[in-house]
Amino acid sequence: MAIYVAWFNVEKVGRSSPQIKETIISHFLDYCFRSEFDIVTLLEIHSARETDIADHINSVYGPAYSATVVHGGHSNSYVCAIRTKTTTFDGSVKLVGLNRDVAEFSTSASGGFKLKTYLAHFKSGQTGLTSKQLREAVEAAAKTSGGTWLIGGDLNWDYGRRDALELPKDVKFFSYWSDSTQRKGSILDWALYSDNLKIKAAGISEFKRKHSEFGDMSGPDHKPVALQIDNGA
Repeated sequence: MAIYVAWFNVEKVGRSSPQIKETIISHFLDYCFRSEFDIVTLLEIHSARETDIADHINSVYGPAYSATVVHGGHSNSYVCAIRTKTTTFDGSVKLVGLNRDVAEFSTSASGGFKLKTYLAHFKSGQTGLTSKQLREAVEAAAKTSGGTWLIGGDLNWDYGRRDALELPKDVKFFSYWSDSTQRKGSILDWALYSDNLKIKAAGISEFKRKHSEFGDMSGPDHKPVALQIDNGA
């Protein structure tokens, strides 16, 4: 059985956000939960909304899903929802140089493999700190995961410049979208993963066909990512 992981940087969704953004987030969550995704994470949540969103998920989709808030300053929290049948939320660790964390999860596929997933909003600007954070995340994942891992979220590093990260040769890369994922340009929302996995896009036709708003980033600012992950060993 495959493991399904999804995330969406919703760019500080707060009480003043336009209704279309709220609608898009609801579409995304409902699709993922109806499709029984194992991990569904919203990144860059405003502190005014973090509790509301987590409570909504727990009341509507629990007990099949459980939502936890990872705090990140005034406007960079995460709401992490897990499918309780398959996944545990293992906590979070600080990103170097930022008041943000890397959220950690463990998922066991039915009759299959175990995956460690790490999701974060890395440093914006494609700076030396960004590359340092990504390299350290890969190193930590390789040491703590048992060798089967995925790093995702808003990597804040252009997918076209991935070779500049100077990562180990056995690290693989996957971009869900072929065009920009953030309104200022570049593909910033993608995944790094161990070479014993196979990854493909999940739900992309639904996002494009039923919810064309995902392609207009003036509302959501970023595009969502939804992955099907299989054991490739």
